[in-house]
Amino acid sequence: MATYQKSVIMIATWSCLAMVSCTNPNSAQQAGEKIDRAVEQAGDHIDDAKQTIATDSEQAKVDIADSVITTKIKTAFLAESSIASANITVTTVNGVVTLTGIVNSQAASDKATDIVNVITEVKQLKNQLNVQSAQ
Repeated sequence: MATYQKSVIMIATWSCLAMVSCTNPNSAQQAGEKIDRAVEQAGDHIDDAKQTIATDSEQAKVDIADSVITTKIKTAFLAESSIASANITVTTVNGVVTLTGIVNSQAASDKATDIVNVITEVKQLKNQLNVQSAQ
């Protein structure tokens, strides 16, 4: 347990003891029980904070992984001359990639699908690209 957390528990414990002692000086057992409850509650709050931190940390890992997938796809699109990558939006959520935008041929849409499918971290692809022929 971190020094800060121990300090908070100690301060809470001594505060409770002082308050109980002032209002009921003959009840050491009651004072002890109140202190035990205060320490237990402080421990519960610390456990809740730890859980929140763990949950937030896991979500951050997922967000970072999604960003890595998106970056890999966009980089691969830039390297492919048959894909006008500026017209394609890549969104990744929990490993599911969605492609939206406009491409000039079905071949370009298919090539985009092929590129995404090569990336091992991709769990699913939703290709929502619209094919519009050059006028």
